[in-house]
Amino acid sequence: MEAHSHISTARGLSLAGFAATLLTYGPARVGFGLFLPQLRPAFGIEGGASGTIASIGFAGFLIGLVGAGELGERLGGARPVLIGLICATLGVAAVAFAGNVFMLAGGVALAMLGPGLTWSPFNTLVHDGLREFRRPGALSIISTGTSLGVALAGGAALVASGLGVSWRWAWVFFALVGLAALAVNARLLNAVAPEPRRRERELWSSVMRNLAAPLYAIAFSFGLTTSVWITFAARAVEDAGDLGGLPANGSAAAIFIAVGLAGLAGMGTARLRALVGLPALVAALMLASALSAGLIALSPATWPAVMASSALQGVFIMMMSAVLSFWSERVFPGNSLLGFTAALIFLAAGSVIGPAIAGHAYDALGPGAVFLGLVALSAGSSALALPRILKVR
Repeated sequence: MEAHSHISTARGLSLAGFAATLLTYGPARVGFGLFLPQLRPAFGIEGGASGTIASIGFAGFLIGLVGAGELGERLGGARPVLIGLICATLGVAAVAFAGNVFMLAGGVALAMLGPGLTWSPFNTLVHDGLREFRRPGALSIISTGTSLGVALAGGAALVASGLGVSWRWAWVFFALVGLAALAVNARLLNAVAPEPRRRERELWSSVMRNLAAPLYAIAFSFGLTTSVWITFAARAVEDAGDLGGLPANGSAAAIFIAVGLAGLAGMGTARLRALVGLPALVAALMLASALSAGLIALSPATWPAVMASSALQGVFIMMMSAVLSFWSERVFPGNSLLGFTAALIFLAAGSVIGPAIAGHAYDALGPGAVFLGLVALSAGSSALALPRILKVR
């Protein structure tokens, strides 16, 4: 009977997490960059405004990450997830009906609260509710929601483009997905969410140690490079003349479908890490990030280069997200949840800074310079951090 209860809890948490990440890390997180080619003329977004709006959105992500722990402690582990889904759903709905650039920016920021409020709470729910041998499987299913959510967002954009209908209909669809995800989580989490464990108040000073410096450096670089790529890759391809053979605005859809589907490779991260070790895996992923940006910089209008860049970015996003989790466990044994949250805050800080700077650089120097800058950042941060990563292999 007890074994059956654990299986039901694992299934419930896995399905709830899958539904939550499908929305929050799919349309809510990548929607602005995906639809930027249509949003720019619709709202008259010129200059560095697109980067500023993206940074405002990622600031919502950062606020959600910081607030999730406090909400979880006060209200229970499931409540931040439900609040995050409400924010994400209202945010994408606000974008769908936005009448001006201020409502657009507010909707993007509200939508981005969702991923911030759901990431660490689901890690806590799985950690508290499941035995150790069931956790990897549950987390793999939950993370799959991200990849399929990104692919779903790209598919919706492609359908809207092919039918010649307004981009707003895709965002209405995202809001309906949000309502469904909220209903699934409200039902399942009330039934299977574990009682929050009593934990002593942990001090942030406990995660500020020298051994964590490479983890935080890579997390910051990860956040900065992916946020810039997500925001500006589709615009760079559009400015270069788009990919041939697609309807108007179809290039962005193809890019994000490729990102999402390639991201499914993230399910093999733990196995790959066991085969090659943490330092080699981090180095390979940072190389993938550099190659992804370099292909957009040098060949933004050819199918092979753009699809390869998108696939590499999808693999990088999903595998590095997993790497941060089990890297935190190595650096902070017995305190991995707080350490993981600290790493996510560095990730979010990079995500806030990157698009705002890149937006102005894009207009002043062009997309090539922006994406070559990402190449340098990925390569440089890897070179600086790798010798110290060897200490925690």
